[in-house]
Order: sequence, then C-alpha cells, then structure tokens
Amino acid sequence: MNFFEHQEQARRKTGQLIFYFLLALLGIIGATYTLVIGVLFLMGELEGESFFRPRIFAVTLGGTCLVVFIASAFKSLQLSSGGSAVAKELGGREIDTNTNDFHERKLLNVVEEMAIASGVPVPAVYVMDRESSINAFAAGRTTSDAVIGVTRGCMTLLNREELQGVIAHEFSHILNGDMRLNIRLMGMLFGILFLALMGEILMRSTFYSSGSSRRGGGNIGLVLLVAGLGLMLIGFVGSFFARLIKASISRQREFLADASAVQFTRNPNGLAGALAKIGGLSEGSSVTHHMAKDASHLFFSNAISSELLATHPPLPERIKRLLPQWDGGYDKVDFPALNKSEHSGKPEAVSAFSGAANSATQLSEAEAIESFKSLHPEQIALGNAVHAAIPERWHDFCRNPSGSQTLVFSLLVAQNQTTRENQLNLLRKVFDNDSVRIISELASEVSQIHSTLKLGLIDLAIPSLRRLSSGEYDRFRKLTHELIASDQQVDLFEFALLQVVTRHLDTSFGRRRLPRIKFNSLRRLTDDAGVLLSTLADLGHPNNPDQSLNAFQSAVTELKTSTGLTIPHKSGNDCGLDAIEAALVQFEQSSPTVKQQLIEACTRSVLMDGVISSRESELIRAIADAIGCPIPPFVRTAPLV
Repeated sequence: MNFFEHQEQARRKTGQLIFYFLLALLGIIGATYTLVIGVLFLMGELEGESFFRPRIFAVTLGGTCLVVFIASAFKSLQLSSGGSAVAKELGGREIDTNTNDFHERKLLNVVEEMAIASGVPVPAVYVMDRESSINAFAAGRTTSDAVIGVTRGCMTLLNREELQGVIAHEFSHILNGDMRLNIRLMGMLFGILFLALMGEILMRSTFYSSGSSRRGGGNIGLVLLVAGLGLMLIGFVGSFFARLIKASISRQREFLADASAVQFTRNPNGLAGALAKIGGLSEGSSVTHHMAKDASHLFFSNAISSELLATHPPLPERIKRLLPQWDGGYDKVDFPALNKSEHSGKPEAVSAFSGAANSATQLSEAEAIESFKSLHPEQIALGNAVHAAIPERWHDFCRNPSGSQTLVFSLLVAQNQTTRENQLNLLRKVFDNDSVRIISELASEVSQIHSTLKLGLIDLAIPSLRRLSSGEYDRFRKLTHELIASDQQVDLFEFALLQVVTRHLDTSFGRRRLPRIKFNSLRRLTDDAGVLLSTLADLGHPNNPDQSLNAFQSAVTELKTSTGLTIPHKSGNDCGLDAIEAALVQFEQSSPTVKQQLIEACTRSVLMDGVISSRESELIRAIADAIGCPIPPFVRTAPLV
C-alpha cells in the first residue's frame, strides 16, 4: 500500500463528491420547484396549465442554491478549527495527558506509539463518555489538527491488542488523506440536509397550526397540507442523496483502512477481535448522540444501524476478510470490572536508542523507498521501542505546555560553551533562574540521545504546545528562532525541529492557511527541486564537491527518465535558508504524486553511499513534513540481499 497513491485517490474522490452534491442539488431544486408550483396553483395565484414557469423556476433555482451554499459554507467554517470541532460536536471530552485513569492511560500510550511510528505529531485524544458502544473516529483537515475519538465502550471493553487494531485503522485514515475528504463531506451534506431540517420544522408547525387554519375556511388547510407533504419530499430527497454520497465515498475506504491496519500491525486478530466484540455487544457500534447521523461516515463501524445505505460494510464481511476461518459466531460482551493486570504501560525499553545521535542505517534503495511509502510492522515496533526508551521524567515534561517548552528549548541548547551561555542569556530574559537551570540540565541529558528519540519527543510535545495561549505561542516561536540563530548557522536537527514544530503549531494558531493544490507535475517546480536536492547533496558531503555532485546526479537521473525534465544543479549561494523555505512552500502546494517524486529523489541522493545517517534521515523527514506528507522513520523492511 502506498500512502501517496491513496492520498491522490482521496483527492480525486473530491470530484466524485462534487458530482454527487450537484446531482443532489438538482433533485432538491426539482422537488422545491414542484412544491412551489403546486402551492401557487392551490392558492389561485397561477392561471393556465403550463407547469414550467421560467421566472418562478429562476427564483426557485437561485433561492435553493443560495440556502444550500450558505448552509454548507457555515458548516465548513464551523469545522475550520479542525478535528477538535468535530469531536466536541459529538460530545467528546479531551483526555488530559496527565491522566492516571487506567483505561485512558492505555489508550494514550497506544496512540502515542502509533504516532511516533507514523512520523506524525500525537493527535489529541477524545472519549465519548456517554457512549457504551464500541466505536472510534479520526477527524481533522491535516495531521496538524487531527484528533482520535473513541467511545467509552471502545476504551474499556477492548484489550490492548484489539485497541491497537482500531487505532491503526484510524491512523490509516489519517495517513491515506481521508480526513480532509470527510470534513468536506460533512460541510456539503449539511447544506443538503439543511432544507430537510427546515422541512421537518415547518412540517411540525404545519400540523400544529392546521386545525386553526382549517377553521378559518378556504383552501388554507389544503395548501398547508400540500406544503407539508412537499417539504417531506424535499427532506426525503436530501436524506437519500446524503446517504448515497456517504455510502459511495466511505465503504471501499473502510475496507482499505482495515487492510492497512493489518499491514501495519501484522496482526489480523486484534482488529477482527474488536469487530467481533461489536457483534457480541448489545449496543454494538451504535452512537446515540444526535450529531452521529451527520458524522456517521467518520466512524470505525456503523454508528446509525437504521441507515438505508450503510456507510460501512457488514461486520461479517469485514471479519471474514481478516480471518477467513472465522465461524460466524459472536461471544456476548459485558462491561468487566477494572483489571489492572492487563498491560497498559510502555513496552520494554530497547537499548538501541542509547547509542550515538549520528548513527547510520544500511538500506538498499528499494528498502528505503518502500519504508516511507507505507507503515510497516517494523516501524510499529520502532514506535513502541522509542516510546519505551523515553524516561518517565521526559514524558512528564511532554504532558504540559510549560514542560513541553522546556523540552524543546533543551533540544536547541548547544554543547559549545560560548554558544550555550549566549542561549541561556536569551532564556533568562524571559524565564527565572530556576527554569533556565532546568533547561540547561535537561539539555545535558538529551544532548547525546539518538535523533529518532529526539524527533519522538517533539511528536509527544506537540499536543501540549497546542494548549499555549496565542501570546505564549508567539513568545515560544520567537525564542525558538532566536535560539537557532544564536550561532549564526542552522544544523540539520535544528532545521528539522523548526519545520516540524512551526508547521504544525502555526496551523493550530492560525498563522498559516491550508495550502491548495497548484502543481500536478514537476514542470513548474524544477528550480525548487534543484534547490532542495542540491542542498541535501551538499549537506551529505560537506567537504567533497565531487561526491556531492554525484549524489545530486543520483537523485535527478530517475526523475529525468520518468518525467523528461531536467533538474538544474544549484550552487551553495543559491541554497540559503530563505531559498529552501520558499521551495518547501511551493512543494506544499503540489499533488501527492509530485511530493512522492521529490522524496524518492531525496532518498536516492542520500543512498549513494548505501547508508542513511541519522542526520540525513532527519532532513528528509523534515522536508516531507514541511510539504505536508510526514513519513515514518526509515527502517529495514526486508533482509538485505
């Protein structure tokens, strides 16, 4: 499975969504026009037998479109803050990262491990306390504002293996680009369903007032009856098309997410076990919240059991695909007493992460490229290991905004004494001496840890940093830039940290808008590609111009073969930080296919010598994150031949 291909498919699904939306709109316009004509005839306002009246049709067309588009725009604006808006609409409560609740801690650990393995910031986690069924959802526009939501039943009834399967399913939606499509779907469908909602309200008022209207004589009672029935028809048309759209968009992507979850975890039993528990639970996967119907396509399983066109495939079909030997039976599931014997904490720590920060991984080109195109069990294991290797004290720093700032600043404090003192003086202008002392001590602790651990710490800190106030974030952002600039140079890790932190937090604090796709090919991006690939080659071979040029040629040869385009080599003077950031902005506005081409070229560049160093891995992951497609850590996915 290829993240980039599935992201491209999700993007193209938008065209299908718009087609269905326009079809639904035509149906609603037709029903509304029929209603208007019928009412006017009954009221004696029209003469003749002609059904089509151009002026009336024009007014109906304009009015209906205006109402639908305004309602859709309103809903889209309401959801513009990202996944948290959806989670709160569904009655979700954000789990405090400092929680001591057994089940909440288990859930957070699973989500954190999966995020580290995926190379994305840890999403906020919400629980729907009033829902005893087993269900879950992922929502958001990008990885920067993504959330994971689960029902209380999902959190408490599933064991760790089953919970990991469900969370892997939801991360598949995040990584495959489904979330943004789903948010658009919610906005569009609200516009369609808004007229149905108006119809329901007016129908109730019609029947409430029909008695007194009929006593008034004339055709008023008949007119109101026709109007009520017509509004019911409009509501039926809108609801039918809404269900059709959700079913057509959702069902196949749920099969894909199931298959991806099994690929990620290499454990079909976990996900199949969760689905089987849904079948054995009296509440199943149904969600009682009144907004569940509008968001039914977001959930892990059918949230509304009575839907005519289900958003999800039937449970038996999903389980059979995962476990062909399944006998079709469900065991009765009840809420158990709290069992703390089940593992809820971190896996055993792995000593591999205590080594030097600049180690290298030997990979073939095919292995490296395959490593970032999909999530593999090896990366899940790595995520678990990274999570386990982080001391609890550092986890504590990550769980609150103040501690997360301390952690980020400590990662930027240099070991050179002169630079270090200058940086600490910058911090003393803002923080008291005790705070600066803690930052300095922590900097000594984290200075020699593996870069994968450093990036994992940043991923864990992001959720807490999102809770800063706007003013606090501005101060944090300013200090981060000042610490990096204090030695008049930017190293690879500093660049990676800056890209990851500012991209995700700038989006959360409204400092940057979501990019629109402007480039569907490399043709207009050859100079920008030249800047990034030349920079990468130079950084990989800083003192050897010949090897640097060879690395660049290794990167662009395949691009020229596949696209016919020539990527120009850029000198050091043309590859300053401003040029790099400008190139990243351009590539952020490119299609998933173009992004894949760039990252594959970057990988070929660093693999000229057959190894990917930690520093090179940091830079490639920073580039990928900066252009909106975070990639998992590079790991061996198959034995070297």
